[in-house]
Amino acid sequence: MKKTLMLTALIASVNVYAGSIDYLAQQDAEYFAHASMTGKIGTSGAFYNPAGTAFMEDGLYVKVNTQTVFKNYTMNTDYKGIPGFTDNVKGKHDSDYPSVMVPSIQIVKKDGDRSYFLHGGIAAGGGSLKYNNGISAFEVIGEGIQGIFRQEQIKLGESPEATVEYLGGSKVKGSSFYYNLNLGMAQKLNEKFSVAGGVRFIYATRALEGTGHFGLDLDGQGNIPQQNVDVTIDSEREAYGIGWLVGFNYKPIEKLNIGFKYESEIKLDFEAKNGMNGLKVNSPIKEEDIYGSLAKNPIVSEWLVDGYRNLPAMMSLGISYDVNDRLTLLTSGNYYFIEDANDSNAYAHYTNGYEASVGFDYKLNEQYTLMAGYQYTNTGANEDTYKDTDYALDAHMYSIGLKYTPNETRTYTIAYSYVDYIDGTSKEHGTRFEKQVHAIGLAAEFKL
Repeated sequence: MKKTLMLTALIASVNVYAGSIDYLAQQDAEYFAHASMTGKIGTSGAFYNPAGTAFMEDGLYVKVNTQTVFKNYTMNTDYKGIPGFTDNVKGKHDSDYPSVMVPSIQIVKKDGDRSYFLHGGIAAGGGSLKYNNGISAFEVIGEGIQGIFRQEQIKLGESPEATVEYLGGSKVKGSSFYYNLNLGMAQKLNEKFSVAGGVRFIYATRALEGTGHFGLDLDGQGNIPQQNVDVTIDSEREAYGIGWLVGFNYKPIEKLNIGFKYESEIKLDFEAKNGMNGLKVNSPIKEEDIYGSLAKNPIVSEWLVDGYRNLPAMMSLGISYDVNDRLTLLTSGNYYFIEDANDSNAYAHYTNGYEASVGFDYKLNEQYTLMAGYQYTNTGANEDTYKDTDYALDAHMYSIGLKYTPNETRTYTIAYSYVDYIDGTSKEHGTRFEKQVHAIGLAAEFKL
């Protein structure tokens, strides 16, 4: 019989938008109008196409962005239990906690054939989640606790009759923020080609807090006074890392532009601030056995001990083509090297992920530009990776936006995306995960 309690963690990787595992591609409000950004030349290139900034007009450009994200997440538990020791578990847990403001900024200084760029934002994670009354994992924990007591009863020659009831839980809170700063330089080599290079700095925090309450009936009949058991996790982990980026921009003809960017993997060795004290079990009996079973679970121990969870390397290629003076067609593709970042088995069973997008810009007149697009995301996750803390689902993203340019020195953008995630089911525990996201992006750009 399994003694691990199958705490499939809580809410670890809070990926609140489309994008691959632990990576947020939406670093500019215009992304929510269309995700095909790598082939474009503009201030947003400080993140998406740094080499393309060398083709901008001379000047100092500043663009500030904010995103508001409305999330609907659901866990539907259907755990079959352990025959003879535990029962089936069915339950539903929802979270609709929004990310009210996720800011970012791009700055470009273009002078002659050279440009300097800076981007600041949140490279991964990107938000918080809150589940009222616990999550699916707590119900599975209860069945695991029941199994421990029944196993002990068998050892003592007694009938395995102990039962454990999940009484409810506290509001479970999880957050994941990878604060990012990119800076570097781009150089135009000739009228068609430019190159860029830069460095990336990451400060990452991952936090998790929640308590599950259980009632223990040792004979299953209520003849022995019920005991209360509480399981609490309170963890905060942080890491620092540095990486690099390179890119090129090729403009073979006036109407066609090709952008490319590669970001290196960033090693992130997370320190668990609370250590083993991040897990607490309050039980009048068998407290050490319950704690020991939980602490040995590799998914739980991730929150209690130091360990790597690297930010994978990423490669992006994009194309823009001006059909005429009004219409520009766009396409981009991103590829994430998740398997190479699997230190400490942080991404066990994952495959590499990718994104593919198409979009267009259409000038309605000299001041207004309509934008729209579609993106498909394959996160590299699957039924062997899904758990309460980490269900990076594949997704379809549908986007539309409007850009307003009142004069040559100011541009304002509003954009909206609907992200329709493809449901996924955990192979080990039978929990079905569902997500829907509505995102709004706002930006103001100034040429100084």
